[in-house]
Amino acid sequence: MKVQELVNKFQGELKISPFHILKVLSQIEEKDISFYLINPNLEVRESSVRNILKHFKEGYPIEYITNKVKFMGNEFYVNENVLIPRIETEDLVIFAINLIKEEKIKNVLDIGTGSGAIAISIKKNINDINVKASDISSEAIKTAKYNAKKLGANVEFKTGAYLEPFLEELNEIELIVSNPPYVETDFIDSNTSLKYEPYIALNGGNDGQNFFRVITKKYSNLLINKYLIFESSEFSINKTAMILSNIGVPKIIPDSFGKGRFVFISPD
Repeated sequence: MKVQELVNKFQGELKISPFHILKVLSQIEEKDISFYLINPNLEVRESSVRNILKHFKEGYPIEYITNKVKFMGNEFYVNENVLIPRIETEDLVIFAINLIKEEKIKNVLDIGTGSGAIAISIKKNINDINVKASDISSEAIKTAKYNAKKLGANVEFKTGAYLEPFLEELNEIELIVSNPPYVETDFIDSNTSLKYEPYIALNGGNDGQNFFRVITKKYSNLLINKYLIFESSEFSINKTAMILSNIGVPKIIPDSFGKGRFVFISPD
């Protein structure tokens, strides 16, 4: 199928703008959009046509087709075993980096690391610190390790839930960061845009707060003297802060869009 035929077909059948079609094609084939404008009679690979159709018709994430996403200026490998890093989470990383510099923090732990985006980004920005990361999914840890090697970041990864993999080393940890599962179960089940991302990394229970309840009930005594930064939903951030108040005094931090997104607790 030629480029122009592809555009005409999807524009007519799916009512998608030519620009959007060419934008997705350019991402899949790693070419500039202008390349297709100059070469409208170029033959498009059959696999590219299938992937474009899957993306537009089934809502399959383009990031899982190309297996890459940009985060904090670096290109991360992603697949269906890990969440696709969102731009809001960059704010968490930026906040953490500034805190680490201000407080001269040397030991950081990332819980639920997924692709490793948070831990690796922190390490690449401040190399002379120790960064550890965990995830309940062994497949996610494989992906995170691949990204760390690819991007040249020395991060220690372990498989396990919550703080369990690093309990013996927890005394030395000064800062814990996490973008944990915080999406409400009903929302996941009814939202087709999330159906391809790992359920275990999204599902926060009926009200999205299961992770925060476990953290406070099971580990509160271990977290009292540490800096904590957790990402949560803008719609339930107040509830998250209330739950985490059992550990310390919570402060709600907005993201770049002005939405309450993060809960910060200081040992001071």
